[in-house]
Amino acid sequence: MKIAIVCGSPSSEFLAPFDDPEWKIWVLGNRLDRHLNHRIDKVFEIHDDLSEHGDIKRYTEWLVSHNIPMIVGEKFPIKKDNIVTFPFEQAKKLYGSTYLTSSTAYMIALAILEGAKHIGIYGVDMAVDSHEYFWQRACVEAWIGFAKGLGIEVTIPPVSPVGRCDYVEGMGCGGKPDFSLPPFTQKEFQKLADEHASKMAAFELQVKQIEIMIAAHNGAKQVYERLAKVARAVESGQDIQTIFSSFVMK
Repeated sequence: MKIAIVCGSPSSEFLAPFDDPEWKIWVLGNRLDRHLNHRIDKVFEIHDDLSEHGDIKRYTEWLVSHNIPMIVGEKFPIKKDNIVTFPFEQAKKLYGSTYLTSSTAYMIALAILEGAKHIGIYGVDMAVDSHEYFWQRACVEAWIGFAKGLGIEVTIPPVSPVGRCDYVEGMGCGGKPDFSLPPFTQKEFQKLADEHASKMAAFELQVKQIEIMIAAHNGAKQVYERLAKVARAVESGQDIQTIFSSFVMK
C-alpha cells in the first residue's frame, strides 16, 4: 500500500500523486479547501483546540460535510461512523513513547500502523525557524527514520529540506557553524532569511521562464485554433478566398 501524506507547504504540496490510483491521498483538514478537486482518501484534524479557525461549529461541520473519512483528536465535537479518533496508545506502543509534535508525525505513524509499504511526504518543509518547527521537524525526521528502519520506502521531494543538511560533521560541507555564538542571534537568523530569499529568487526566475513558455504555446494554440476553423470551413465546401479574407481581417 502506498500512502501520500500531503501537508501545507506550497513548494511540494501539489507534487503529490493525486492522479495515481495506486496511492492513497491523506490531507490536513485546514488544507482541504485546496484539494476539493482532487481525490482524497483521508482527512486529518487532530487538534483539540480549533479556535484558530474562528467558528468551530462551522469549521467542523464543513469538514464533515464532504463525507471523507477523518482521523481526529479526542475532543473533536462531531461523531460519525467515518470519523475515527487517532489511536494514541497504538502509536505509543509502536514507537515506545508518545512522540507526536506535528500532524505530519501523526500521519506517518498511522501510515505505518495501517501497513504502508511506501510513504510519500509532500508539502512538508518546516524550514521556517520558529519555536514550533524546532519541535516538529526533529519529530517528523525521527518518524521517517523509524519508517525506513521498518523497511518502508519513503519519498520526499528534493525541494524539501526535511532529512537534509548542508553541513556534514568532519567534512565541513557547507561551512561549519560557529558554535561559539549563541544559537539564536540576529546574524544567524538573517543568514537563514538570506538563504530563503536566494531560493525565492531562483523560483521566481523559474516562474518567469514558465510564463514565457506558456505565452509562446498560447500564441501557437490561437493560430492552430484559427486554422482549424479554416479547415473545417473548407471541408464543408465554403469558398477558400472568402475564408482567408475573413481570417486575415481578424
